[in-house]
Amino acid sequence: METKQTVLKIGGMHCAGCVNSIQNYVSKLDGVQKCEVSLASQKAFLEFDPSISNLSKIENAVRAAGYSVIYEKLTMKVGGITDSSDADNLERKLQSMNGIKDASVNYGNSQIIIQYNSALISLSDIRQFLAKSGYRILSEDLSASAEEIEAKKLKKLFAIASVFTIPIVLLGMPDFFSFIPISGTTYSAYVLFLCASIVQFVAGSRFYVGAYRIAKLRSANMDTLVVVGTTAAYLFSVYNTFPVPVWHNLYYDAGAAVITFIILGKYLENKTKGKTSSAIKKMLDLSPKTARVKRNDEEIEVPIELIKPGDVIVVRPGEKIPVDSIVLYGHSAVDESMITGESIPIEKKIGDLVIGSTVNKEGVLQIRAEKVGNDTILSQIIRLVEDAMGKKPPMQKMVDKIAGYFAFIVMAISFGTFLAWYFFTAPGEHHFAASLIPAVAILVVACPCALGLATPTAVMVGMGKGAQNGVLFKSGEALEMLGKINTIVFDKTGTLTTGKPHVTDVVSLDSSFDERKILELAAIAEKNSEHPLGKAILQKAQDDKIVIPNASDFVAMPGRGIIAEYGNSRIFVGSAKFFSDASLESDYQPLLRLQQEGKTGILVGLDKKPIGIIGILDVPRKEAAIVVSQLKKMKIQVIMLTGDNQKTADTVAKEIGIDRVIANVLPDQKADEIRKLQENGNKVTMVGDGINDAAALTVSDIGIAMSSGTDIAIEAGKIILVRSNLNDVLSAFEISKKTIQKIKQNLFYAFVYNVALIPIAGLGLLYPTIAGMAMAASSVSVTGSSLALKRWNPKRRS
Repeated sequence: METKQTVLKIGGMHCAGCVNSIQNYVSKLDGVQKCEVSLASQKAFLEFDPSISNLSKIENAVRAAGYSVIYEKLTMKVGGITDSSDADNLERKLQSMNGIKDASVNYGNSQIIIQYNSALISLSDIRQFLAKSGYRILSEDLSASAEEIEAKKLKKLFAIASVFTIPIVLLGMPDFFSFIPISGTTYSAYVLFLCASIVQFVAGSRFYVGAYRIAKLRSANMDTLVVVGTTAAYLFSVYNTFPVPVWHNLYYDAGAAVITFIILGKYLENKTKGKTSSAIKKMLDLSPKTARVKRNDEEIEVPIELIKPGDVIVVRPGEKIPVDSIVLYGHSAVDESMITGESIPIEKKIGDLVIGSTVNKEGVLQIRAEKVGNDTILSQIIRLVEDAMGKKPPMQKMVDKIAGYFAFIVMAISFGTFLAWYFFTAPGEHHFAASLIPAVAILVVACPCALGLATPTAVMVGMGKGAQNGVLFKSGEALEMLGKINTIVFDKTGTLTTGKPHVTDVVSLDSSFDERKILELAAIAEKNSEHPLGKAILQKAQDDKIVIPNASDFVAMPGRGIIAEYGNSRIFVGSAKFFSDASLESDYQPLLRLQQEGKTGILVGLDKKPIGIIGILDVPRKEAAIVVSQLKKMKIQVIMLTGDNQKTADTVAKEIGIDRVIANVLPDQKADEIRKLQENGNKVTMVGDGINDAAALTVSDIGIAMSSGTDIAIEAGKIILVRSNLNDVLSAFEISKKTIQKIKQNLFYAFVYNVALIPIAGLGLLYPTIAGMAMAASSVSVTGSSLALKRWNPKRRS
């Protein structure tokens, strides 16, 4: 069964109750396998079977649930539309693009109007498509984003509520404000009614709409609590206003002030939520808008969307490198801190890779564009981080489930409180009001918003913090799980070592073959090999100016060796076990000597006869020993897993400080070794290069892939280290633990807030107005707490 994944931006969500309602409703659709909704990012991440369901049905289901699917609007003036048929053709092409809901192209005024899903397609993608299709963008008019529209709406509602709540407070307390001319009169009570009605049904209309749509789904949320509480206070006050006001039973101020403070809280929450995802916006702002490209021996400035692979670009000191490229000419230092987290500028010379959006600090560079558009490292990082922000950690799923029932529990407690006050307290002149107000205060103060925001806001900040430090978490689960790991397994070659082995020794086992001939035969066999050791042999032969002819046949056995046909002979190159299996016996004393020196010994044979041994050394990374030492201090068991022989592996492990080594493991057996560790009760993370170790990375609880520097989106790893530095393994653990600590802190605040204030409200010690302020403050404080994480950084390591 083939499934399709997509993302929808959802409008109208207020709290965790909304999240649960949408998830439950959409998940019941035929063909929908998965629906995860994030309150913080306002997005739904979906997986569905396109043969059963489609995006249109899912969007209709979201709308039927009472929420909206948000599309951004873009208006463009373009040059190059030749006639009406060209306009129709462009319109069809735009409409066929994934993420564009609707496109209208007008030939008469050269205008394009596009509705698009910003979660699936970016402005840059649209610009690039138009540029590649031969159209020039003359002007752009981007409508305000959904977040900006919501913020403006909330600001307007707060202004309305404030204007009419102030007279309610002043006229509603005649004992304190007796100097106001109409204070305490029947006329002032009618003014109170009018002002309160405007606040209740105009400023508070969004709560009624929210409560209605959640009720249609047989659920309840924050809107339900606010509507029930404030409406009760309002109706009771109306009942006591006409025909003659009973001043001691008028509680218009309770309902109006609650609505005003909650709208203010929602506005502040909207602003702070926007700041939690600012890491992505900062990354988007990194990209330069234009580049200086060499065309026909001239330098011309072109929009970045028009750059094609192979273009030669000139970058002067202080300018940003536009796209991922290779240095053709020049020498400079490049600041890659915003991509990799590395604070020290990196030296770049001819042949080196430079990353798009990093800053050229010193010399003039001429570079050749390699990857453009969505293929650049920055684009891959942004895509990974945005995807990860929408994938919930297990902790959030549990909290959302609790929050889904929370509103019903609160309403039950509120009703119970009203009954207790009404039947178990002494009757008095204002007995009903005395019973109603504590019940209303409970409804207002016990809001699930803080619970719903506690986890996703911290996760968004944590993900952004990881991206800024070169650590990409591909899901919230990876972020949470890493902190629970007790065993870490490192691949040796390219992970604990530099991955740049070089030939140190060539030993002859047959006097008929000198060292140069042995190296030549080995290089002939390894000429088509992609293995790092094979490349080291080839590089040594090239350095020694040896001419390397092609083999007529070539068979590689992963983890063992190579057999190549050359002339009338067969060349064997591989490990001692490979030679033993091939019945090629030899004197292994020189091999043992090389292994004891920490070198990898590669045997070379010709026609069933061993003729020599090549010693290869791959030195440990300079930071490896310190990283291993720090992991041990964190009470994490460190293991080396390698296909190399035991003696060489032990020598390297001893140098780094690793106590346990699993050697002689073929690539397809590494996953089995990980499973054995898991079966013994270990929570295991595997650290590898993402290519040879793909199976082991996938099987481990959390796979950490060392990025090659050219392809960030390594599928096997759940965590990607952008700059291939082992210090970033420690940073990943620090960010995980700090974020989980922040989530627990937020949840503690949210739960304690409710546990503490519900009894206080129930005892009649918390007036609804104060409850409204407290409720608004709780949501803002939780998002503010998450924002505090932005000021923290993992320890800076070289």
